[in-house]
Amino acid sequence: MLHLAEPAIELAGVTKHYGSRLAVSDLNLRVNRGEMFGFLGPNGAGKTTTIRLLLGLLQPEAGRVFLLGQELSVGKRESLSVRARLGFLPDIARIDGGFRGLEWLDYLAALQTKPLDPVYRRQLFEQLELAEADLQRRVKTYSRGMRQKLAIVQALQHRPALLIMDEPTEGLDPLAKRALFNLLSQARQNGATVFFSSHVLSEVERLCDRVALIRAGQLVALDSIANLRERQTRRVEVAFESEALPQAEMAALFEQATGSLAQREGERWRLILKGELNPLLQLLAQHPVKDLVIEPADLEDILLSYY
Repeated sequence: MLHLAEPAIELAGVTKHYGSRLAVSDLNLRVNRGEMFGFLGPNGAGKTTTIRLLLGLLQPEAGRVFLLGQELSVGKRESLSVRARLGFLPDIARIDGGFRGLEWLDYLAALQTKPLDPVYRRQLFEQLELAEADLQRRVKTYSRGMRQKLAIVQALQHRPALLIMDEPTEGLDPLAKRALFNLLSQARQNGATVFFSSHVLSEVERLCDRVALIRAGQLVALDSIANLRERQTRRVEVAFESEALPQAEMAALFEQATGSLAQREGERWRLILKGELNPLLQLLAQHPVKDLVIEPADLEDILLSYY
């Protein structure tokens, strides 16, 4: 029996080469059960290789891969049981266009050992606005967005314990994205773990508890978004009612208080703040402030600081 304390995903010292090129290097990663986890990195960083290792499509040269408490290894029959509990959504849904939509879903459902819940699948159709007429059409007539909706259903229809997704919102319009986010939240409430890569940083900020940042096959950061933000910079803009001090003297005070260079643009001062906010507030309290804007670091700023 699996213990609830076991992580949903564990990579222990995983390394993978493609020929002489290092794709993933000594990667250590734990994803908790019931977590919404974002996996980020630039193109070529090793995200897709890691996902293929998680799916058992590749085997690491060194290290071990565990899913839902079971070690995953290509060619081992015992790993089939844990794979049956996975759901996978690729970045591009490659579907044989000769299938009708419902026919394709039924074909994949028949490969699962777990019985399909038809009521739940109908709910998926409704939330993604897949009409019966659409499901009876051949997939070759589908738009990219329709194919992606169909792929979302196949990933969720057997209620996987672990859902792995690669760029899940590719091709989706805003309404379909909202439906997907709702479905992921519902799956998580029912105990599923969600692991996904994405280039759309606003989605990661909205959905994820924690994120891992990978660069050149190596893990460079792993933390909650809130903690990552606390260690990053903030943009500050301030305008004064009147300025009694010369510009050079005011700039020197900003630098003394924050350690950052401030630039004057029109009536506004702009600076990038890293570290404590209180010294800046104490400085501003001595002057008649007309307007103050402090923007927290967004995920893009955080990524750029690592990359």
